[in-house]
Amino acid sequence: MKDLTFDWNDLKFFLAVARQGGLSGAATMLGTSASTVSRHVAALERRLGSNLFMRQQTGYLLTDDGSELLKRVEQVEQAMMAAERNADLASQREVSGQVRFATTEMLALHLIIPHLPEFRSRYPNLRIEINIGLTRANLSRREADLALRMVEPNPDEDAGDYIASRVAQIDFALYCAAGSAERSAVEQAPGAERRDAIPAIEHVSWGDNLPGMPTARWLREAFGEKTAVLNSNSLNAQYVAVRSGIGAGLLPCFVADKDSGLQRIGSERVLLSQDLWVVYHRDLKASRRVIALRDFVVGLLRTHLGSF
Repeated sequence: MKDLTFDWNDLKFFLAVARQGGLSGAATMLGTSASTVSRHVAALERRLGSNLFMRQQTGYLLTDDGSELLKRVEQVEQAMMAAERNADLASQREVSGQVRFATTEMLALHLIIPHLPEFRSRYPNLRIEINIGLTRANLSRREADLALRMVEPNPDEDAGDYIASRVAQIDFALYCAAGSAERSAVEQAPGAERRDAIPAIEHVSWGDNLPGMPTARWLREAFGEKTAVLNSNSLNAQYVAVRSGIGAGLLPCFVADKDSGLQRIGSERVLLSQDLWVVYHRDLKASRRVIALRDFVVGLLRTHLGSF
């Protein structure tokens, strides 16, 4: 076999045919046509002055020369992949400084913070400051670099200066403490009357200063004039209250479904869904620290909340 300088563009076609056992499989793997694959393999054979495959009706089989070349090319491939991984790790280590992240209490406590050790292992020199609150952090005034919100940017709040992406969806259902009287009162009602039984049970809700929130509106419509036994502007506080048995509450499914101390009320699987938006200022679109956290957060959302 001639000792020529290899053209990696031809070698990747050779690798695909060797691993797939034919032109069609290689073409699918590389996203091209069988004729293109054949042309590159033939060019490589001409340059090497050797047949690399035995063409048979059942597929392409490596010749001795082909097997020897495969070993050499796979060694080169492994070395290139190792170099790429090392470059990626070096790039991650170089991401440093601080990124300010704003989100809701429930998302911070039950999703983001528990997974921060994984983020820190990727970016050991990057520090995170988390701003938790119901009010929106003003990105133009740099109150946060990146925000995860349940509401789309408002056109009246300089939304044109932001990059906003709808990335996931939170589902809500009605829950109570496992074995509580609230669940029994609803579940024991005839199927057609279970929805009508909901207004009679005790529940927790939001304060009067947050009437526009979708979850607050749902609770107001579901329970009508019945006064909540507890109002709180913290969804996490409502979660703890429901779990303690004080009453029913509308809680995010990704938290409550994993809690053995809670049970859903009624037959509905999901009662309310809210979109989640990742938002950051256009001036930070090239910031490696912001993009690193954005990609990590989006990955968490899609892993734990699923696609929408």
